Amino acid sequence: MPLDKELQKIGLSDKESKVYLAALELGQASVQNIARKADVNRATTYSILEALIKKGLCSTTEKEKKVLYFTSPPESLLSIFELKRKQMETEEDAFKNLLPDLNSIFNKQADKPTVRFFNGRQGLLNSIAEFYREKSEPNEPVRMLYSKDLIEKVIDERERAKFRKIRMTREIKSKVIYNYENGVLKTNVDGQRRKVNLQEYPIACDIEILGDAILFVPLTDKLHAVLIKDRQIAETIKVLYNLAWLGAEIKEEKE
Repeated sequence: MPLDKELQKIGLSDKESKVYLAALELGQASVQNIARKADVNRATTYSILEALIKKGLCSTTEKEKKVLYFTSPPESLLSIFELKRKQMETEEDAFKNLLPDLNSIFNKQADKPTVRFFNGRQGLLNSIAEFYREKSEPNEPVRMLYSKDLIEKVIDERERAKFRKIRMTREIKSKVIYNYENGVLKTNVDGQRRKVNLQEYPIACDIEILGDAILFVPLTDKLHAVLIKDRQIAETIKVLYNLAWLGAEIKEEKE
């Protein structure tokens, strides 16, 4: 890829990159010569050179009463990244100052039932991330119902580990009803597990309940998710889940 295109990737404009490269190749040169080599008109070249000086990428010298421009060492281009970092920090601080006002508006809607639909892989990952931001009671586990075989096909191990880490950071344990053709998931410090028979109880959807939120993720090739937030619905689903948990426990004891 041409050098001017590469320079555009790090933040220089099309004409800035052309003027910079022209000055770099010419060494000490007049505005007129740099403009000619860069194929940019003289007035624009002058403005760009002054802008590059402010960025620390160019300097001037005087020779025989003529002002000549020359570039700083190419390493000076690294200053662009530092400038970007500072700009990002400034923008982040400004956004953080906005958060209280934005949350105030958001919280007014908190008691209203919501249903959100997510499509595609990124949409699916966003739905899980939002689900784990849900407020919950102390020591409340996330209740899960899924097919281990299918979920491994839909969400890869790296992504599952990421959300497991988020959950563990919040110290949320899990309570899982699952089926798994290839083995058994044992109860551990992370949470409790109950396996149900795959043939009798096929599970085609990952269902997770936490706080007032219920997340549905159909375990198919067409990736999508539905996130419902409603206290009454969530509490009722939790009751149904607890009944299923008891049934799974009894069945496990019989087997």
